[in-house]
Amino acid sequence: MLACEQPAGYVLDNTDTDDPGVIFSAVKATFGDKIDPQNPFDYASLAVPNYISKDNAVALPINNRQALLGRVLFYDKQLSVDRTVACASCHQQAHAFSDLEVLSEGVNGRTRRHSMRLINTRFAEEVRFFWDERAESLEQQTTMPIQDHAEMGFSGENGDPSLEDLLDRLKEIDYYQELFTYAFGDAVITETRLQSALAQFIRSIQSFDSKFDQGMAQVRRMSEDFPNFSAEENLGKELFLTPPQFNNNGLRIGGGFGCQGCHRAPEFDIDPASGNNGVINDAVNPDVYD
Repeated sequence: MLACEQPAGYVLDNTDTDDPGVIFSAVKATFGDKIDPQNPFDYASLAVPNYISKDNAVALPINNRQALLGRVLFYDKQLSVDRTVACASCHQQAHAFSDLEVLSEGVNGRTRRHSMRLINTRFAEEVRFFWDERAESLEQQTTMPIQDHAEMGFSGENGDPSLEDLLDRLKEIDYYQELFTYAFGDAVITETRLQSALAQFIRSIQSFDSKFDQGMAQVRRMSEDFPNFSAEENLGKELFLTPPQFNNNGLRIGGGFGCQGCHRAPEFDIDPASGNNGVINDAVNPDVYD
């Protein structure tokens, strides 16, 4: 699981009634009716198709208050050094929460990687993030781009401000005083709380309206031809799902391409034990991009 225990001191309450101790004047003045803590979106109860079996949010269910805060943080350019880049700058909703750049652009130029898509991270077994899997959890991943010199600039190295400088900045923003109190019970802002809120929002990002999902909903088994697929598309699905066959000499004699071995439908999550396909043979080198 991505997170099995909630850190001590957190207020986990999915109740959506307003806290009489919090006045949301700053939130309303800044966001108008786009963000309404008194009538929050129900991130925790989004419909999930019955053919989806993986769910890493079971041990720590999505909390609507933290997810709302996470949404604000995700789209806020205050999280970058020069206030020009937000998480959403590279993880764009129109592109499956990725972007169209070969190498994504940050506050200090090109980054070393193409931004990964963020949809359906909840429906996966894999616990690590980034192309080289250097983040051990989604929570840990959320603040690593913030602390990267090229991405958002709070690296704390070579003259860059540190994450503590960002936390101090957020503490001075009135709408975050209200939203952290709303999400956690008080206005204290820490890296752990920042990570938790962002992870809660990211886990709520889901999409099940693709042509594959529409076809999957019409059959009993994934191996069946999808009624909404063309003959070529169904053949492609068969090749994707079917492992290759080899003779005793290691020569291919039939079968499919075996994509399913690593990209596991219907969630299309990555097998944690999957290996390098050889297209790029030095994935741990930060100077090599995917």
